[in-house]
Amino acid sequence: METRDKSNQHSERGSIMSDNWGLTKELILSDEHLGKKVYQIEKEVTYVIKTLVIAKNDDDAFNKYLECTDTINCEGYNAPNNSFDIISGAKEYSDHKGTILIGTVKKEDEQDEDSLLEVA
Repeated sequence: METRDKSNQHSERGSIMSDNWGLTKELILSDEHLGKKVYQIEKEVTYVIKTLVIAKNDDDAFNKYLECTDTINCEGYNAPNNSFDIISGAKEYSDHKGTILIGTVKKEDEQDEDSLLEVA
């Protein structure tokens, strides 16, 4: 069954929705979804990497940091680490940004049983 959203983008499998980030999400719509609402939930994630460098001065420390090519996975993030002179740690902060109603799943033509589904 082909479905379509209000931006008139087509797909054989679902309704293509994109936001101002350029992200696209294909929704697989079927008759069981009729009348249900579609929501977008946003979560913002920030991570901070702090690095300790053993060096003789600021310039030496920054150059060692820039030249470090080895990485370790710290809490899911790659952080610089060349074992003796440089170590890093990462911390993740997240914030739920809210839930937004996008629309309701319905038929384009309510009178036509074979009508395409859309989110409107």
